[in-house]
Amino acid sequence: MSEKRELAKLVRRVQAGDVEAYGRIYDQFHDSVYSYVLHQVGAPADAEDITHGVFLDVLEKIDGFRWRGAGFSAWLFRIARNDVLDHFRRQGRMMRETAITEEVMDQPSRERVDLAAEAASDERELLAAIGRLSEEQRQVVLLKLVVNLSNRQIGEVLSKSEGAVKALQHRALAALRKMFEDKGMASD
Repeated sequence: MSEKRELAKLVRRVQAGDVEAYGRIYDQFHDSVYSYVLHQVGAPADAEDITHGVFLDVLEKIDGFRWRGAGFSAWLFRIARNDVLDHFRRQGRMMRETAITEEVMDQPSRERVDLAAEAASDERELLAAIGRLSEEQRQVVLLKLVVNLSNRQIGEVLSKSEGAVKALQHRALAALRKMFEDKGMASD
């Protein structure tokens, strides 16, 4: 059975009240949601709390989920993004103020971040540079590198067209390239 069909089956089971199916969805997505949230907030305790809230929201809202567009992952990460935004609103600060910590670097998605960091030669520099991107560009880069969503899925998370996501990604990569060129870190 394909991965998408298996996930659709699990979602239907959760919608029917199957707790075991919910646990499987939780297990399948927890690490990537936690990593995405941690890259946003920087503090492991906050990331744990927000991730917990995301999965409570999923359980609460799953009856309203319908298979349209980019699917369950996009729906899940839209909830995660909204919960992160709510967290910052409650604190009265903007997302751009978040510092990237060592804990962020040690998360499960590190392999994907490492691939991008090789070009920059310094992971901390790369993550600091990502933090200097516009909010939308940063979201596109994190959803692509940390969560490995497709452009279509990212578009659904951010309420943007696939073309707009491609443009944001292009501008983000150009901005990152310029930041590293300005620092003399561009690859030859």
